[in-house]
Amino acid sequence: MMQGIEMASGRRGAGLQYVWISGGMFLLLGILFYRAAPYPLNAGQWLSAMFSPDVTDYRQIIVHFTFLPRLVMALLCGAGLAVAGCLMQYVLRNPLASPTTLGVAAGAELGLAASLLFVPASLGIGHYWFAFLGGVAATLLVFLLTAKRGFAPLQMVLAGMVVSLFFGSLNMMLLLIHEQQLTSVFIWGAGALNQNDWQGVTALLPLLLFPAGILVLLLRPLSVLQLGEEVASSVGVKVAHLRVVSLGLGIFITAGIVSQVGIIGFVGLVAPALAKLLGARHLWSRLLLSSGVGALLLLIADLVIQPLSGVGGELLPTGAVTALIGAPFLLWLLHRQAFVSSLKAEEEPIRHYHPRSFRMLLTVLSVMTIGVLLLATVAGNSQAGWQWTVSETLFDLRLPRVLVALLAGMGLALAGTVIQRVTGNAMASPEVMGISAGAALALVLGAMAGWTVQRIEQMALGTAGALVVMGLIWFSGRRHRFAPTQMLLTGIGISAALDAMIRIAMSSGQENLKALLTWLSGSTYLVAGQDVILMLAGVVVIGGALLLLQRWLDVISLGEVIAGSIGLSCQRVRQALMLLAAMLTALATIVVGPLSFVGLLAPHMARSLGQYSARQQLVVACLLGGNIMMLADWVGRNVWFPWQFPAGLLASVIGGGYFLYLLRK
Repeated sequence: MMQGIEMASGRRGAGLQYVWISGGMFLLLGILFYRAAPYPLNAGQWLSAMFSPDVTDYRQIIVHFTFLPRLVMALLCGAGLAVAGCLMQYVLRNPLASPTTLGVAAGAELGLAASLLFVPASLGIGHYWFAFLGGVAATLLVFLLTAKRGFAPLQMVLAGMVVSLFFGSLNMMLLLIHEQQLTSVFIWGAGALNQNDWQGVTALLPLLLFPAGILVLLLRPLSVLQLGEEVASSVGVKVAHLRVVSLGLGIFITAGIVSQVGIIGFVGLVAPALAKLLGARHLWSRLLLSSGVGALLLLIADLVIQPLSGVGGELLPTGAVTALIGAPFLLWLLHRQAFVSSLKAEEEPIRHYHPRSFRMLLTVLSVMTIGVLLLATVAGNSQAGWQWTVSETLFDLRLPRVLVALLAGMGLALAGTVIQRVTGNAMASPEVMGISAGAALALVLGAMAGWTVQRIEQMALGTAGALVVMGLIWFSGRRHRFAPTQMLLTGIGISAALDAMIRIAMSSGQENLKALLTWLSGSTYLVAGQDVILMLAGVVVIGGALLLLQRWLDVISLGEVIAGSIGLSCQRVRQALMLLAAMLTALATIVVGPLSFVGLLAPHMARSLGQYSARQQLVVACLLGGNIMMLADWVGRNVWFPWQFPAGLLASVIGGGYFLYLLRK
């Protein structure tokens, strides 16, 4: 009896707690609503503005056609993203699954940019349909790349990163060519909820109601899935078909929202996790509570930033701000548990090694490097056509760019080789660590403050940003003893937050920030002789250290058990190797910018050429990376003359496409 009294008392206490929380939330919403409202209206005027605005009162017109549609859009988008995220997490059994991690952002942005440029307005086809198709294509590609690993958390996040980088490179290329037409895409891509009428709401509503209706019909079989695949199959549920349909609904909801307002970061990740923490256990309760939490989160975020938007004429994108909130939540979620690299039983694949002569390959690549270096220096396009020119003036102009491209490619290739061997993950790369994003953000903030006038100042700021990110990854990795998986996922979370900050800064429209677009895409345009000396010293010193530590790389790739059994301190070795890789990444980013797939591509190419030991793979990947960057720089300078495409951007497009081909195999 006493136990029953205590349980009843506990329930009453929990009920009172929820009442207090609800009351506080309504009070907070009231305060934020009052602060965000464009005009102070009385109750009668608010009712009139909602349902029948007075056409003679401009305040009611603005409230009815801009303020209220924006609030409704925030509620719909927050609820829809939360439902999509909850559904993805439930079906995939992956607490990291969400619309943000599936590459929808870059795919939808690419679809919108392509439609703005190439689809005539006379056809009467809404641009959001092309954004929708782009988002669907990117998401399906992520699912395709992770299917063999059972949609494991690590593999899904890394695949989303690869797809986003590849699609983002194509976006940046279009933006550089058509800067006038596509400047607004930066704001849209960061998630802008601003509305001019109710058309956006009426267009989005059926895109949410249709999948919601199908989801209601699937609640019962989906609930059975919670008992396990074997139990669900025994009662007649077709698990594979159910997962495909459910994931398709999540993709449809996400792409529909993205096509209307852009990318709203991390709501689909945070809301389902909060719903679970609030006690929702059954699927239907999790879906309902997630939708409510998501709608509330996005509404509060939008009400908070609305008074800040428009200061100086700029627009503060809501989606980027929610990413600032969600990225720390992702980091917290990552450090609550460890994630495996696969969620399905797999047979150990039989590896067929085809070693080739290292000396012969080294000779061929060395000759190729010299040939590409000469080609990039003496051959070029001009107003008079293609010419072979040998002159001291031309060498002074071209040679620093060519050498920096060579050395940057070498550095990124070395860093990528080390990261892939240390982590044992073929999808790892320097870009994933977030170091490039840290350097980029530091330079963007410096440009906003007017500090990056001189090259030395840019390099100092970039170094500081890269070191801060390295420190964050290092500090957070201590809890899990620098486990490779956790470090990579931590880098992804930090990179997401930094990318959101860059989006916010670039959306301000300042002229001095537009000049950084070329650098952000990996350009060698601003390099000078001092950059060549810096890159040469860094690559020689750090690359030489890696060659001296080749035994560590060979042993650590065998696994922690084997490495530990022969006396290798895996934790300290990983610390040292990851630090060297981070230093190389930071060095290359500071000089040529953050965009490149060389660190992801060159190690794969070295293995495909039959180089499996650490020493051989490092040397071959180094030469391959240098050649890729030199060719990308030469092609970008000459093929589309007089336009110039940054070397890092072209390397990302070419390397990303090749890497997606490797993943498909």
